[in-house]
Amino acid sequence: MLRALRDGARVDDVMGGYYLVRPVLRYIAQSRLREMFTAAALLLVIGIALAMQSLGLPPALGTFLAGVVLAESEYRHELESNIEPFKGLLLGLFFISVGASIDFDLLRRYPEVIAAIVVALVLIKLAVLLAVGRVFRLPSRDNVLFSLALAQGGEFAFVLSALATQSGVMDANISNPLVLCVAVSMLLTPVLMLINDKWVQPRLAPDMAAGAADVIDEHDNPVIILGFGRFGQLVGRLLHANGVGTTVLDHDASRIGFLKKFGFKVFYGDAGRPELLHAAGAGQAKLLVIAIDDEEKALHIAEHARQHYPHLKILARAISRFHAYELIQRDVPHVYREMFGSALDLGEEALRLLGFRAYQASRAARTFKRHDVAARRELAALKHDESLYMSRAKQLREELEALIRKDDHDLLELQDQAWDVAPPQTRQNEEPPPRNG
Repeated sequence: MLRALRDGARVDDVMGGYYLVRPVLRYIAQSRLREMFTAAALLLVIGIALAMQSLGLPPALGTFLAGVVLAESEYRHELESNIEPFKGLLLGLFFISVGASIDFDLLRRYPEVIAAIVVALVLIKLAVLLAVGRVFRLPSRDNVLFSLALAQGGEFAFVLSALATQSGVMDANISNPLVLCVAVSMLLTPVLMLINDKWVQPRLAPDMAAGAADVIDEHDNPVIILGFGRFGQLVGRLLHANGVGTTVLDHDASRIGFLKKFGFKVFYGDAGRPELLHAAGAGQAKLLVIAIDDEEKALHIAEHARQHYPHLKILARAISRFHAYELIQRDVPHVYREMFGSALDLGEEALRLLGFRAYQASRAARTFKRHDVAARRELAALKHDESLYMSRAKQLREELEALIRKDDHDLLELQDQAWDVAPPQTRQNEEPPPRNG
């Protein structure tokens, strides 16, 4: 085994994975019994864990090695999908057992020592990860995110500490504080992510100063677009193609740098700042397009624009149906759910592929759209009363089905009177009508 490790053999070669596990999995896969495949994978994991325990090693180390063996198999994706239902349960059991073994009384007795160890762990690991990111030439923003996300201790530390304690390498008086420090460092991860989002990333944003709100030099465009992501770009491109001037603002500096390569002029800034909206020319503009993906900020902007710029016609992107209700209640007349149009286009095409004629599918889509827009405004006033909302929503759905059936019936009568509805292939052999004269 030592020679195999020295020669660089893989873990599954050493553990017999290549010569034993793969043929067994291949034989089971040929049976095409999914339950048998899942049972075999679980049996392999439990077997290796018990084998490790019989050797005096932690079972967790055995399950880790079993995972390495299975990961090198060509059936790894099938195994992942089969074991997926057990993942949450087993992870929960693992962390419950870890949590039960942590001596939190140490935190009460030695808070300064625990805090110092946690800070040292996070800072040392952060420094190492930042250096690794520089070696692999990660951009500054990505490098910081990568380092902060992994700066805490890992779950495998629990396995190693248990192994060291059972093997007599480490005394319990040392391993218990270390386990506690790793757990506390993991609890700090959300705090580190919050610090990264609120303070670190904005300071690292490239070209931030060049696109600040105080240097907006376009004030006379008739349209202001707030947010130039996937939604706002489509709106902006359509307006530009028709010669309509727009002032575009976005808060994602990396996106702005990317769009500038394609010739788009986008200003950096937080669209929720009142002075930024004023600097963009809201006093002279005709339309305000709110295309940002932050629901709360979109509502705040709509309220501010309604109050201070009543002449502006507001067109707002709605992330969801309930977001649309909130915008409607703030007197935003033009609300567009971001996936509504594309979903209708797909549904219309689905009707065509199912045999509906093009005009039937198109009329059905238009009828659905008109009815949904009207229903949306009616349901917006009922969203706080769940029982009344659900009752009226069911009634509106029945009304829509009746409306489409009536529309289809009217179309059939019209076809019988004046339309030639025979398929094109049945008309090929018909004689042409006689010419006048």
